[in-house]
Amino acid sequence: MPVQTHAQEEPARLPCPVLMVHNLAGDASIWSEFVDLMTTDWGWSDGGQLEYCLNSDGSNATSTLSEVLPFTDLPMAYADVFSNNFECSPNGTCYNTFAANGDGVFSGQAAAAKQGLAIADAVLEILQATGEDRLVLVAHSMGGLAIREYLQTPEYWPPSDLSDPSSPPHHHIAKVITSGTPHAGSNFSVGWLEDLGDIFGGDIEQRSDAVRDLRTSYSYSGDSGVFLFGGEESDATMWDFLFLDFWNVDVNCDGDENDTIIGLNERPLPTDIEYALITSYDDLIVSAYSSDALVSLYDPPFRERFFVNGIFHLDLPDAHYYTLCALDEPDQSATAYGIVPEQTYLAALSPQGTDASQPADRDVYRVTLDAAAAMTLDTEWLPEDATFGWHTDGVFTPWPEATETTPVSSFELGAGTHYFQIEATVVDIVQGYSFTLHATPNTPSCPGDLNGDGLVSTLDVLISLSDFGCVVSNPGDCTADIDGDGIVTVADLLAILGVFGLPC
Repeated sequence: MPVQTHAQEEPARLPCPVLMVHNLAGDASIWSEFVDLMTTDWGWSDGGQLEYCLNSDGSNATSTLSEVLPFTDLPMAYADVFSNNFECSPNGTCYNTFAANGDGVFSGQAAAAKQGLAIADAVLEILQATGEDRLVLVAHSMGGLAIREYLQTPEYWPPSDLSDPSSPPHHHIAKVITSGTPHAGSNFSVGWLEDLGDIFGGDIEQRSDAVRDLRTSYSYSGDSGVFLFGGEESDATMWDFLFLDFWNVDVNCDGDENDTIIGLNERPLPTDIEYALITSYDDLIVSAYSSDALVSLYDPPFRERFFVNGIFHLDLPDAHYYTLCALDEPDQSATAYGIVPEQTYLAALSPQGTDASQPADRDVYRVTLDAAAAMTLDTEWLPEDATFGWHTDGVFTPWPEATETTPVSSFELGAGTHYFQIEATVVDIVQGYSFTLHATPNTPSCPGDLNGDGLVSTLDVLISLSDFGCVVSNPGDCTADIDGDGIVTVADLLAILGVFGLPC
């Protein structure tokens, strides 16, 4: 591997934190095997669970957003992976077992509108705790609809600038992965198995808000599912049982019924996100069409699909290979993850799915430089045929001599935004790797030209003023230290003013 030339101060980490979202009547434990694998063998750090009660008044006859009760206050620290848990009672007792509904609250079977609001809270919690700007969301089954409820309800979004509450709202999501999610609904019914579930404590209530919102259509009215496709909140429209009704039909959870609902599949889907869909032909609960329907309904420009055989619906969270394939880093600059120099990142090369833009795995990352710099690269665990390069202003330039077994020469970049690319082909495996980009600011071609644009101008004076008082402790610190005495003082500012306006 290339020789490392800079001391690593921060532990290796993912470019974006990941939130794992569970299914209907499930809990955080459905992803525990995957999280354990990634923290034990892949070096991820586990940020723990974000816990919610979604039915805090304990009543199933009513459904309002005010019933969403969060219990988690994350510490201010970066972590790679988090999990949600909707199976909590109003007193904060949270379950990680299939018997979660023994308290009769049925928090995990609450309305999709409540689930989306809880996802909104979890997203903001993770962003604030980690200091990151974007997340990756991974969901099994109905968890994917909870994610979409958040994404397609801008009223749930935090400010685009988290430090400025007045800034316009934004979703802050970089990628969405759904596994066995019924994007077009599911009419699967457990029927008499519901009573068997009561005996063993694993209850899916057919009259619950979540089952109501999953419906593609209703058995007796024949109308389309209101949450997914729109319509009126009424027992007549949502007639799914011969002699019974759903616990309530308040789909939008506003405290009353008989509203006309704009369905989830009638609302815009953000197009600035990468989407990956995992579909099993042997799911037996969610049809392959419904699991893949996000593509036919919306045709998102950045998407990749994985079709598998022989995996039952409830076994999809344990199909780690396909989850890892779907977690593949973006392969286009429009959706690239932002990274910074001197930080080591964890990533993976994986086989490409349907709709991939090329057969090789191409991972693209966004790097913004405040000043011109010489870039060098350290990598680990990449295949020998891996190639590297930079996209700048739409032009791709290969990085000469950059391979896993050849020391990397420096690559000169100017100030601005650039896109770093790693590409290699892997077959039938997912291969983790790590990399670190180092940026050494260029020495100005003449004293005073701090930004390297060939002219001593106001920009250089402003850089000097912003660095004023800066003390050199590491190579590259204090670019305005012109006289080399280890601190930016009036002498350095006068040196710039003395050659102001002169070309270099």
